[in-house]
Amino acid sequence: MQYQLTHFDILPDLRILQVNFVTATFQPEDLFWLPHHHRLSSAVKKRQAEHLAGRIAACEALRFHGVKDYVPGMGLQREPCWPPGFSGSITHSGKVALATVIADDPRRPSGVGIDIEDIIAPEVAREISDAIIDSAEKTLICATPFPFHVALTLAFSAKESLFKALFRHAGHYFNFSAASISKIDDGKLTLTLNQALGPFKKGHEFIAVWESHSTQLVTLLRLERE
Repeated sequence: MQYQLTHFDILPDLRILQVNFVTATFQPEDLFWLPHHHRLSSAVKKRQAEHLAGRIAACEALRFHGVKDYVPGMGLQREPCWPPGFSGSITHSGKVALATVIADDPRRPSGVGIDIEDIIAPEVAREISDAIIDSAEKTLICATPFPFHVALTLAFSAKESLFKALFRHAGHYFNFSAASISKIDDGKLTLTLNQALGPFKKGHEFIAVWESHSTQLVTLLRLERE
């Protein structure tokens, strides 16, 4: 599969690896590079290409931290499996895959979540908003200077990033109602837990940072930053 590897930073000490890939150039044998390739044998070509691109980005993110030739496997709930001492996150949308990795801090719960989303179309945003935010969040979003569909995309993406960062501690799936958007600023977004998750109590606040990438939005949430 043809791809281009680049990187960028959202936080000063956290590198994001980016893979721009061409799905049309993907070949089934490209998956053999993955230790868990057999678990993707029945997936459609688009899904296989996205997964491969994400693991390429993840492998390079680990290399940045000195971990060479480690391809994150797939857990029982399809989550990436990182080497001991590290946490990471993978996301993809369209022809772009991103990954980032941090070294765990033994003094506190560690985790990182990254998500990239195409900006939701205005007409679609109105239709699906109730599945993403509650009435209080909608009021908050409507009071921001951002168009509703952009702010809703940010809310969706930030909640996805929170899920990825917290899943290893919660140990189970949780939905969008587990946390509420309590503030949106230019470049930052605050989420507040509506229930206890792992070591984090109800009411705990997390800060996600975000960037606009053309027609896409990227959010990043690192637990140690709270």
